[in-house]
Amino acid sequence: MITPVTLFILGIFLPFVLVSGSIIPRSGCDISRARILDLPSTLPTPDTTLSFVAVAFGTQNYTCGSTGTYTNIGAFAELIDISCIYGTPVFSGVQDILYDVWNAAPREITTAEIVNTLQSFVKTPAILGQHYFVQNPITGQGISPKWDFTSAVFAGNPNAFVVGAKVGDILAPTGSQDIDWLALTKAVGSLADQVYRTDTHKGQPPSSCTPGSPDIFVKYTSKYWLFGGSIKH
Repeated sequence: MITPVTLFILGIFLPFVLVSGSIIPRSGCDISRARILDLPSTLPTPDTTLSFVAVAFGTQNYTCGSTGTYTNIGAFAELIDISCIYGTPVFSGVQDILYDVWNAAPREITTAEIVNTLQSFVKTPAILGQHYFVQNPITGQGISPKWDFTSAVFAGNPNAFVVGAKVGDILAPTGSQDIDWLALTKAVGSLADQVYRTDTHKGQPPSSCTPGSPDIFVKYTSKYWLFGGSIKH
């Protein structure tokens, strides 16, 4: 049975996922010569070829500490392949377009629900995978970001993931309302050797909170660039 929530998800997200399919391939285009546009000089430069570029929509997750400020406790996002629009006019602002769509979704619709609905109704390689956090695989303490393609474009390949360790972090050039741009190197996994988060849109928590209040989930979009690795289209 298709519920009203399912219809809403399909109605707002399918046009975005499918729009490029009518004029250009939807995913898997050669981006080996591509580079990160406007990479700030304060972030390390990638030293290998680009394997994947995605636009992500999801939430940055926060908990309220005893000092009355929010602390990040992870994220969950869906990753859509945008390799085939690299070099086109829409590429630079695709995260802003997607944010407007994502922000229009009712609060009760979760990222996970959208992921499950899209994967059920849209058998498309445009959906690369998910981004979320796991226990630090090296120290066993704290959490680390993971990019996981094992359930989507590389379903069945247990090595199609990377867990990153941050090596660079700058304030978003677009303003304090947007989460930081990041550079990460591989801790474990075969999907990539380096990962960059750029072109972030929103995702920041309020400046203060009441200790003991519930965790919050702040919508955001961004681009993710994955370089190197042994997993290829």
